[in-house]
Amino acid sequence: MSNFVVAVPLDPSLAEFIGKKGSVNSITFYNRKFNEHVIVALAPTEISEKFYAVAEAMMVARQIVLSTANVDRLFGEMLVACSLLGKRIIATDENNVDAMAAELGIKGIEYAGREKLIEMLANFSENPRENLRIDIDKSFNVKGVGAVALGIVGRGTVKVHDKLYHSSGKEVTIRSIQSQDVDIDDAGPGTRVGLALKGAESDEIEKGDVLATSPVKRVSRLSAAITASKYAKEEIAEGKTYGLVHNFSYANATVTAVGERITLSLEKDIAIEAGDEFLLMRGAAPRIFAKGTVTSEG
Repeated sequence: MSNFVVAVPLDPSLAEFIGKKGSVNSITFYNRKFNEHVIVALAPTEISEKFYAVAEAMMVARQIVLSTANVDRLFGEMLVACSLLGKRIIATDENNVDAMAAELGIKGIEYAGREKLIEMLANFSENPRENLRIDIDKSFNVKGVGAVALGIVGRGTVKVHDKLYHSSGKEVTIRSIQSQDVDIDDAGPGTRVGLALKGAESDEIEKGDVLATSPVKRVSRLSAAITASKYAKEEIAEGKTYGLVHNFSYANATVTAVGERITLSLEKDIAIEAGDEFLLMRGAAPRIFAKGTVTSEG
């Protein structure tokens, strides 16, 4: 069975078409079984109040589905974000946006009507990556079970009885795994999982935390290489503060040094490591205006 995580940053009805509504926080998860595949669509629950959820969904997903029903300013913002991420883009077939995409340096947008969309989403492959990592979006306590963490396997394969490191530095054991309400023995990349854990309490596990074979600790400071959209016309300078989104983590980040790399001081600790990518946000459109790659942390 293959598992696919897709972002649907526009048009909630499109996300509802892709799958059945499931877990809700800043992101709403929609789940669908298609032949031998499982598709999980991530859609921001409330764009106007929590725009950072758009960036979260796009960061975690491997494919992005854009509705072209309204080619407006908001659509343009989404296209700018797509240009920074370089992920597969499938656009709905109401309007052709090739010219807009070309201006942003985006090549190879694919188009689909709803009758072909699900099949196209399931027809996707990428090179597997080692070093198991699971990004957590929610945790809670279950009576008789203990701590349960919900998340998405970003790389590698998690198995029952695996011993992994939590972002707190604690070593935890995977007691059991569920996906789509079914008990399973292992789960590979793109799988939405529920993990029963031994070794940590649910109140120690935060949204944005990581379970991995090597510790991915929470940090409050990092250095990064930055790529900004030319359409943002943003001068990144010392003292400026932006929103930083890394997978399921969001924190305000203040620029403390500018050079070949920029240094950011975070308002709260987040789990991130060298090589990870993140998005930077500002108040003016396009709000998602730059991508960063962590060069060092701590």
